[in-house]
Amino acid sequence: MILQTAIAHFNQDIQRAKDLKDHAGGLPVGAIKDDILRTSWMLAVGSIDAYFCDAYGDLVARTLRAKKIQPAVNLPPKMKNIMVPILVVLDNNLNDGWLWRMIARDLIEKDNVLSVKKIKELFNVFFRPSHKLFTESGAPIDRWIERQQTMNRLFGCTRTQYRGVTGAAKSSLRKKAIAQMEERLTMIFQRRHDCIHNCDRPKIAINRRNINPNYVRDVITDLEYIVNRCHEDFIVEFPFFLRGLGFNAVTRNRVGV
Repeated sequence: MILQTAIAHFNQDIQRAKDLKDHAGGLPVGAIKDDILRTSWMLAVGSIDAYFCDAYGDLVARTLRAKKIQPAVNLPPKMKNIMVPILVVLDNNLNDGWLWRMIARDLIEKDNVLSVKKIKELFNVFFRPSHKLFTESGAPIDRWIERQQTMNRLFGCTRTQYRGVTGAAKSSLRKKAIAQMEERLTMIFQRRHDCIHNCDRPKIAINRRNINPNYVRDVITDLEYIVNRCHEDFIVEFPFFLRGLGFNAVTRNRVGV
């Protein structure tokens, strides 16, 4: 099954973040407690970054393997332009699925996937036009907001509020929900950057805002929610993607889809 390694690693890593947060909760107030909470926050953000790197590598690798099986199928321009180091070609078996995955992952792990813009840029190529991630016309955003555990802090509205409007009012609320989600994720990612690059000193003084077990718990919950929803949609959309390119059932089966 696709993305098994990506989601398994994410679940392990996000649990490590939860365990740190729980450990910090039992400590007396002070710098050590705060720094363990910061570490929990950073590990949680690292887990989502690692998930998207792994997921991208997996999807690209399966697409390239399918192309090798059915060479006549045309790939999207972004994949046609993937560059593979010559030594990799000479020294390895290009039928090896793991090799393709590492090549694809190497393309992005020098950077990070810590922005909604980057996630859309990498993954929406795999989605049908009316189902793309983080877009007002994309079906996933409706499903995400209407789930039972939808959080007001992530979308700026509750499931009940969203279901209670139609037409232009719903379109407006959908647009605001996407903006709220992007703002929330940007804040979470930026705080991770501040912690890593300047020890949580965005200016001069140490930033102690929102460093407490309950707030860090909410950060972890929101990141877990985003990954699980994206994961569900990747699983649904990738078979449509391969089929739409023209790969037959035998090829799709051979690449594990």
